[in-house]
Amino acid sequence: MLKKIIIPIASITGLALLSGCATEPTSYPNFTAAPVAQATSTAQFKQKTNTVFVVLDASSSTNVTYDGNDSGDSKFDVEKQTLYRLNKTIPANINLSTGIQSFGSGHCLDWSSTKVDQGVTRHSAKNFQAGLDQVQCASGGSPMNKAIAESSAELEKANGNIALLILSDGQQIPDGTLAEAQALEDKFGQRLCIYSIWVGNSYDTSGQVVLQELSNISNCGNSVNVADVTSSTGMAGFVEGLLYTKMAATSHVVTSRDSDGDGVDDAYDKCKNTPAGAVVNSQGCWSYNSVDFGFDSTKITPAFEPLFKNAVETLKKNPNMTVQLEGHTDSTGPEAYNMGLSERRAQAVKNHLVEQGIDASRLTTKGFGETNPIAPNDTAEGRAKNRRVGFSITAR
Repeated sequence: MLKKIIIPIASITGLALLSGCATEPTSYPNFTAAPVAQATSTAQFKQKTNTVFVVLDASSSTNVTYDGNDSGDSKFDVEKQTLYRLNKTIPANINLSTGIQSFGSGHCLDWSSTKVDQGVTRHSAKNFQAGLDQVQCASGGSPMNKAIAESSAELEKANGNIALLILSDGQQIPDGTLAEAQALEDKFGQRLCIYSIWVGNSYDTSGQVVLQELSNISNCGNSVNVADVTSSTGMAGFVEGLLYTKMAATSHVVTSRDSDGDGVDDAYDKCKNTPAGAVVNSQGCWSYNSVDFGFDSTKITPAFEPLFKNAVETLKKNPNMTVQLEGHTDSTGPEAYNMGLSERRAQAVKNHLVEQGIDASRLTTKGFGETNPIAPNDTAEGRAKNRRVGFSITAR
């Protein structure tokens, strides 16, 4: 049962102690996101969510040290760090809207306030982080019921399917919170799914039950412990489930309009001899886009190794095929430097494939630098698409 918060009669000094306002800015650890929704020969993904709206607990109970790790960070900091990782993991090229609403802080002035930190708008990593940075402190009561009720106005601006994502320790949540969530579900129906991430200590487990009950209302969301989404792979799995539906891959049917059966019409296919099972981009070419080696690096990070599993499988299924590995960059930095960097990265991919059992004699490399973009370089989304490694067949 949800417990109604009782505001004590206290002196101004006592109230300040209860509010526990956090003043130090949240620090964000280094984090390399793992790729999500990578199609393979056995699975493909379809986007199911068009808007993600976050409800963030910034009440005084989250200003307590989180005991799930040794960082000394507060539960409030861990909530923000979790959203930072989520933001890093959302694919750069997805068509998505996001928004953030916090409750409890009111800039550490009001006992039970709720405010919109980022209205529902087209998602970008920069804008989402700016909205997260608006949540500067944790204090006051826990009016989650009010935050959920007031989120309705923002969600009216949302198109398509909505994921309501609640981050909280579930403590001191007022009566009526479940009823407000049910009212939201009744209003938006099948368009709304409720997800939650419990950020609590070992003595907060009653709050975990509260979040699970909230997620159960929609019958299509889920509730997780923050410890399960701290790693890059854990967060990737959560984001994948939040945004996509995973389906068994269907065999491409070769037709007069799709001669290589890769799912791209011949009229738009710039690579008409793609081998069966290879992952292709929008141009029908065997390519792995948005590959992030890290700044000035040629090392394939563990997070991106699954991308190349498909290449290994495809090459093993076609033992007589030889390919040229083609490195590409975006336009950031000097052109001559990017040319050399793309060559080194193509070689890094070759080395990785050889380590996975592919004969080196089947692989050649070439760098194209920034000379062959497939998207504009004036947006983050376009630059991500241009950072890629392509596979061009040289013999079959």
